[in-house]
Amino acid sequence: MQIINLRASLSFAVIIAAVACTAKSEKPADTATATVDTGKAAPLPASTTLTTTSGTASSTSAIVPININTATDAQILAIPGVGPRMLREFKEYRPYTSIEQFRREIGKYVDKAEVARLEQYIVIK
Repeated sequence: MQIINLRASLSFAVIIAAVACTAKSEKPADTATATVDTGKAAPLPASTTLTTTSGTASSTSAIVPININTATDAQILAIPGVGPRMLREFKEYRPYTSIEQFRREIGKYVDKAEVARLEQYIVIK
């Protein structure tokens, strides 16, 4: 299993989005850059403003949990690290009656640390 640094990936994605959304400038100091080989982002100029529309696009924004029993496929897939396989597993055990049931069923597919990470994105109602 490959482990991906989510925070670094999101930072890189935000920088790429900022570069794509800013006007082209002739001066190199006016553009955002990233160092790909180290995975660390270079600082953005003070004149650059980043705006996100998704709560998951920024590591500083608050997480708004979704009701796992009524969430749409798109809402579940918006959880970082959830793909089609986990979407299928989330839906297979609906309706969840408790967080313990969620931990037990999803724990069949991922380790305890990943279940704990996923829990912050869901509520059971």
